Amino acid sequence: MDLTPQIPKLQTRSKQGHSLLRSSRTAIASGDRVLLASWMGWFQDLGHLVAATTTEEDCLQRLQKDDVNLLICTDQLEGGNGPSLIRRAKQIKPTLKALLLVQRPILRTILQAIDAPCDGLCSHQNVGMGGVTAALTAMESDGMYHDSVIADVLRHGRLGRTAPGSIPPELSLKEEDVLRGLCKGMSNQEIADSLVVSIDTVKSHIGSLLRKLQANNRTHAVVVAFQQGLIDIPTLPPRWNP
Repeated sequence: MDLTPQIPKLQTRSKQGHSLLRSSRTAIASGDRVLLASWMGWFQDLGHLVAATTTEEDCLQRLQKDDVNLLICTDQLEGGNGPSLIRRAKQIKPTLKALLLVQRPILRTILQAIDAPCDGLCSHQNVGMGGVTAALTAMESDGMYHDSVIADVLRHGRLGRTAPGSIPPELSLKEEDVLRGLCKGMSNQEIADSLVVSIDTVKSHIGSLLRKLQANNRTHAVVVAFQQGLIDIPTLPPRWNP
């Protein structure tokens, strides 16, 4: 693939960085040392990079010692794996935001990451094509993000099928609209703007959704919605503004 026409856009995006990176104390982890080195250079002018490791245990030790509120890692590490790292990291720091860059987008890895829970999943091939920016934007507004490749894996894995004999909860039309927004990684304000309602109304619908879906949080609600076939998995990532 010839990416030459994308060079100006990618260079501009790289220089601009992202507000979440600039405001966060970030730890990065990857089994790919070349990728890790490029991230370390990339962060020089974009944000506060606290830790860079190649293994799950080394990263967890850093998280216990240092003040970190954003974790970016790949699924493949020299020791351990990304979904396990995120799950254990969130036990240490429950408010931690976590972005997983999926190098091998297989269903098991994706389900483990969602269950961790991971705030954003971006396939390796979309990392340099705006996927990271889209994921960070969704995460900054408390949304959950997964790109088109991840969605396709979920679809082909038949995650969006209701189990035989189960009765899906009855949702109102507004609740369905809000649920679609959650599944696209939209923030409460973005959902409110799209539906032309107040943000308090959106929060009320989300509370109702959590009760009806018996979900613990927004991320869990999205998983339940896909599992029960309540919402079609989006084929395209949300159109976030850079």
